Amino acid sequence: MDTNSPQVEMLKRLVEERSMLRMDSFRDFQLLYDEMRRRNNETLGVNTLRRLWGDISGYPTIREATLDVLCRFVGYPDWHTFVADYCGREAEQTSCDITTASVQAVNLTPCDRLTIAWNPNRTLQLEHLGYGLFRVLKSENSKVKEGDTFHAAAFAIGQPLYMDTFVHNGEQPKLFVVGKKGGLTKIEISQK
Repeated sequence: MDTNSPQVEMLKRLVEERSMLRMDSFRDFQLLYDEMRRRNNETLGVNTLRRLWGDISGYPTIREATLDVLCRFVGYPDWHTFVADYCGREAEQTSCDITTASVQAVNLTPCDRLTIAWNPNRTLQLEHLGYGLFRVLKSENSKVKEGDTFHAAAFAIGQPLYMDTFVHNGEQPKLFVVGKKGGLTKIEISQK
């Protein structure tokens, strides 16, 4: 999961509120570590906490197991339950900006390749055919299979991918979504 996704940012704010810490000094991270151990008998390493809050740079993603521990600290049983509740709160808004890392199809050239992933452990390798049309080259642990095609305007970390005119096994085109819970966790571009 991207450490800057809206859901992770919300979780960090809730942790700060619950702990009454600003998370802007080494001492705050140590105090959070101690408080987590006291309240839930669970801990995350001080450096893991520092990476998540950006106090140590160079770590753009975080494991779901780490997020599970933080969710229990703020009163949720796990990350998926937290995200479902978060999305429920966000549903009250009629619109919002997507500020996470994203790729726009209009900026791709034909033959560009993308690798995308979402939980749990699903991966697709795609080839851009032009005009926002993609063909699946490789699929791991997904209902979407090699040879399937679809249109997409954009891919964004932390957001579901809506596949328009999705054609699977030669069936009629339909709308299909992947990453419905938690969104995409990875987007990588490469050229053929």
